[in-house]
Amino acid sequence: MKTQRLPLLAAAAALVIASCGGGTGGTGITSSTPTTSFGTITDFGSVFVNGVEFSTSNAAIMLDGNPVTQNELRRGMVVTVSGSRSGSSGIATRIEVDDAVKGFVEAKPDANHWTVMGQTVLVDDRTQFENNPHPGVNDFVEVHGLVVADGTISGGFIEKKNAPFPAFEVKGFVKNHDSVAMTFQIGALTVTYNGAIINDMPNPAGNAWNRLLVEAKGNTCTGTVPVCGTLNASNVEPNGPQMQDAADFEIEGFVTAVPPAVPSGSFKVGNQLVVTTGSTLFEGGVAADIAVGVRLQVEGVLAGGVLTASKVEFGDSIKLEGDVANLGASSFSLNGLPGITVTANSITEFKGGINGLGDLANGNHVQVRGRLGSGTNVIATEIERISIASDNRVELQGPIQSITGADPNQVVRILGVDVNTAGIVFQDVNQSVITRTAFFAKAVVGTLVKARGTLGGGGINWSEMELEG
Repeated sequence: MKTQRLPLLAAAAALVIASCGGGTGGTGITSSTPTTSFGTITDFGSVFVNGVEFSTSNAAIMLDGNPVTQNELRRGMVVTVSGSRSGSSGIATRIEVDDAVKGFVEAKPDANHWTVMGQTVLVDDRTQFENNPHPGVNDFVEVHGLVVADGTISGGFIEKKNAPFPAFEVKGFVKNHDSVAMTFQIGALTVTYNGAIINDMPNPAGNAWNRLLVEAKGNTCTGTVPVCGTLNASNVEPNGPQMQDAADFEIEGFVTAVPPAVPSGSFKVGNQLVVTTGSTLFEGGVAADIAVGVRLQVEGVLAGGVLTASKVEFGDSIKLEGDVANLGASSFSLNGLPGITVTANSITEFKGGINGLGDLANGNHVQVRGRLGSGTNVIATEIERISIASDNRVELQGPIQSITGADPNQVVRILGVDVNTAGIVFQDVNQSVITRTAFFAKAVVGTLVKARGTLGGGGINWSEMELEG
């Protein structure tokens, strides 16, 4: 997956802003709409969030409650941007950084799973580090990222701190709330809030706080460093953008609840309740594909704390190429890629002279773009027939599930398929040839990669592997 889109957006945004005077003392973008956007910083020119470049010339930027400049922002930080936008260009008036965890690294079971303040932090090739050092166990860190589920955070940006300041901090979903003992848990961490300042929280009677997404801060822990054990909170408040009404609101995050945990026709992204209507536009998926753990971007109108979605966007980072096998009414497999099922649905686009699976036959050579469903099921967003005849080319793009074996015979598992890398050529994201050592320095579990090979001799002869993200 090449990264040319952001520079193009930056250029387009710069032209729009320049022509309208935005960020240079002019009147700003014409026909702009007030907007609030919650998501991850993906690039700079000004600041890119959820595909929009926001000019920051006149923005108040807040980090830990203190005003800072744009120089303090980093890719991978989660922010709430308030301002206005027109298409993919915007002007920010306020940016608030929303970090996830501050505390000691308690354990690192493997390179991709860290424990910080009782939370599992998922670390992959997309995780950014300040000046690139990877903190170790006992180091104090500040972690930015999105909450995936109870006790799990997808790490976007991690910075080692020299001292536990500001205070310990954790965000996540409340469970086992005890209003008498004045305690609850977030992941494996116990939080006691006796004497804490409680801001904008509902009455704590009974277990009313359970399943709420909150942020807890405190200066002391009951435990043996590096394990906190119990955080003695000085402050507890709801987490995420605290908005009641917004004509244009966009949120990035993981689905954390679906019916029956929430009303029919709705779901939650983080702690935000989302409802869909007959006019909601789905990109890269359909309503039935929404499940806990799926990462989405949702845009719409926020009123009374409920986001009515005008658009729900899924990812589609999976790419496959091969010969059709086991063709059915709604699915098929590909020769040489055992265990992978390609499923077509109402949003699948067909190319190459076909209008549906009924126009395909076993042995046709196809290219598939889609997203991962359950297991190794790929939900196709695009299927293109390249040839009606068989072709020995095979392509497999997806996130790395595991890496086993030792140099120079590492085996990379992608969508359940084991790719033996002995003797293959490695490439970086710009398709430049790199060494095996350089490739595996970046390729970890979760990294998006593409493998190419040819089918023959009862299997696939893999020849190339390329970093895609």
